[in-house]
Amino acid sequence: MKKKIGLGVVLGLFLSQTLFFGAVTLTDLRLPKDFSPSQSSYAKIVTVRENAQYPGFLTFSVTSPHGSYRVQGLTNLRKCLREIDVIERLNARESTGGGIANGAVDSIKDTGTGLKNLVVHPVDSVSGIGKGVGKLGGKIGGVFRKKEEGEKGDSFLSSTKRQLAKELGVDVYSRNLQLQEKLDSTAKARMGGRGIVAVATFFMPVGLFTSAVMTVSTINNAADRLVNDSDRVDLYTLNQKALLGLGFPKEKVARFLNHPYYTPREITYFRFYLEKLKRVQGFEALLDAALAAVTEIPADKILHETQIAADSVGDAPRAMKLALIPEGIVFSNEDKVALITAYDFLDHSALGNRVTETVISFRKTLGKRSAEIWNGGAVTSGFGGVTLLKGIQVQRMCLFESTGLQAAL
Repeated sequence: MKKKIGLGVVLGLFLSQTLFFGAVTLTDLRLPKDFSPSQSSYAKIVTVRENAQYPGFLTFSVTSPHGSYRVQGLTNLRKCLREIDVIERLNARESTGGGIANGAVDSIKDTGTGLKNLVVHPVDSVSGIGKGVGKLGGKIGGVFRKKEEGEKGDSFLSSTKRQLAKELGVDVYSRNLQLQEKLDSTAKARMGGRGIVAVATFFMPVGLFTSAVMTVSTINNAADRLVNDSDRVDLYTLNQKALLGLGFPKEKVARFLNHPYYTPREITYFRFYLEKLKRVQGFEALLDAALAAVTEIPADKILHETQIAADSVGDAPRAMKLALIPEGIVFSNEDKVALITAYDFLDHSALGNRVTETVISFRKTLGKRSAEIWNGGAVTSGFGGVTLLKGIQVQRMCLFESTGLQAAL
């Protein structure tokens, strides 16, 4: 999965690079081929901008037939594009009168507590505008305090909705109100016996949405199975037991399980990452960092960096340590140090220079033979070339590579 820059072209790439942060294009990002539904023409990315408050993170403006979105971050963009594709395919199927529309009953607007428990307030970093899109990616607090409607009165609705979301490759806890409406109406149609269809196999290929929720991480896939098979309350109990078993104080566990910037699925991911990292010295600091995140971008950043770290450790316990710094996670073993970051984009800028100098400093201080930078997002060729000249190898798109970082350390 490593994207290394050959020495023969380093200087040419560096000298020819004219890209400045703030003028990023989709071409610059060099997104993986499976980043979004390859056959979808529903979504259009109109603009790409650097986030003024958080250098290294990007804001995307996306349009679709049912409305417009403003999405923060590559990972959220990936989810948004997948969800738009599902919504529009469902809309197209309904417009032809093909089964789903015939069986659909009340939408989520009429389900009362179901909507209230799913979405209670917006956030400023990700929002939906236009024809009733509502909020995409917004987080809520106290998500486990009440069961959703289907779990209170009809367990079949809850389980049917989770199964439907799984088949479509989307998150049943998504904050996209249009998607929630489609999931609810279609799940009710299945339950009511009117227009009952196997949606994923009926009109869209299952493979299109494989690992669509977040990444292709093996750890995430295991966590997804737990989320898909458990309702909110059971999920809360299972995650609570696991975190307490790792030695975290009850008060911290309770705060984390009701974190205002993580969905139930993301909390489950984080719990799995911590279990994988439990033999790494200093792993407890990761939960503290998650609890300290007071806005969505820092919360996403530590979540994704923890995932990269968990993906890298393999199964054999070794003498590994980690430390948290503003730029990311410093991860080391006997002879190597890696700086794990989750920026959307790194180029030869002030941020890129700081990241490079930081890992060089840790290599010297810790006395390690080699050093690397693992970034969750894109890296320009010029940045990769400059760091290689300084003896630092760069790995890009760690969150989107199918091979992961297994046993990288």
